[in-house]
Amino acid sequence: MPELKSHLGKLNFTPAGPEVDIYAIPYKDHVREKARQLRLAAEIEAGGKNAKRIKAERRATERSRNAEASGGKKENSSNPSKKKKRGRQQQIFDEWDDLAKEERLHKKLKQGKITKKEYNRQMYGGSGSEDETESVGSDAMP
Repeated sequence: MPELKSHLGKLNFTPAGPEVDIYAIPYKDHVREKARQLRLAAEIEAGGKNAKRIKAERRATERSRNAEASGGKKENSSNPSKKKKRGRQQQIFDEWDDLAKEERLHKKLKQGKITKKEYNRQMYGGSGSEDETESVGSDAMP
């Protein structure tokens, strides 16, 4: 709805991020707060439908606080093996590229330009050991 987009910019509203633990925000009314704490404790003990979500959100807030305390470094940046989330169309293109690479290597293998060991190494990124060649090579070659 375009009319809402124009109003949203005027409100200066920024939603709370994952670092905010919504379950840690207390009620001003002490009676309601005490009842809420009892309900949360009972639900977490019983493992109710929201217990996993509550625990996950608490772990996320602890992680974000620890990241801020350690100098603002993100945990994901330390692990380069995780790929950036990509769009569906880009994933499809990548799959087609992989298929084309597999076809090119298979053609070279059939022509005798590369060995089965080299084919497995380039396709599966292994070291090309004999065990890998037998297990993977039997699937790759008809």
